[in-house]
Amino acid sequence: MWTTARAWLGMTLLGGLLAGCGGGDPVATGSPTASPTPTTPTASTAPTASARPFALPEDCDDPRLVAAMGALIKGKKFGRRFDSAGKVTCSWGKEVPTAAVTIALPSARPNYEDFPEVEIAELTALGVKAQSGGTEIAVGDRSLYNQAFVVIAPRFRLTVEQLSEERRDDALRESAVALTTWLTS
Repeated sequence: MWTTARAWLGMTLLGGLLAGCGGGDPVATGSPTASPTPTTPTASTAPTASARPFALPEDCDDPRLVAAMGALIKGKKFGRRFDSAGKVTCSWGKEVPTAAVTIALPSARPNYEDFPEVEIAELTALGVKAQSGGTEIAVGDRSLYNQAFVVIAPRFRLTVEQLSEERRDDALRESAVALTTWLTS
């Protein structure tokens, strides 16, 4: 809420400064008899999705969030929500397998920075970068996989994680694509 208020206040102050310096809308700074000329939005004047302030989800039970995480949380109950500076994490499951999603502002400290970049056509079309990685812990003939898929967008950073006895690459990728599509729309 403060971010939205600050953005609105900043735009209002910027508009006032431009009007006082002779810049900005000629109708607002011209004579009272000036009539506005109709304009058509251009690429530079049309509002963009990135101009809209980004807000972290308020609820881990948001149906869009749960649907996007569906394959990863199948059968698992919601566990906990963790809030910290500029990010929120929603976690499902208390025993292996578990799944979690962290949605963060770009200013928040990243969870993973050294994962290799991956090319995902759906994410490239949305103008975001993707990284994927994980670790395998092997004990005898059993393995435990800790995997993460990271999306880096101009307005947010998304991390989808899974701790499981089997690799879930496709489910991680599909959840990340669905969440990114929702968050950028």
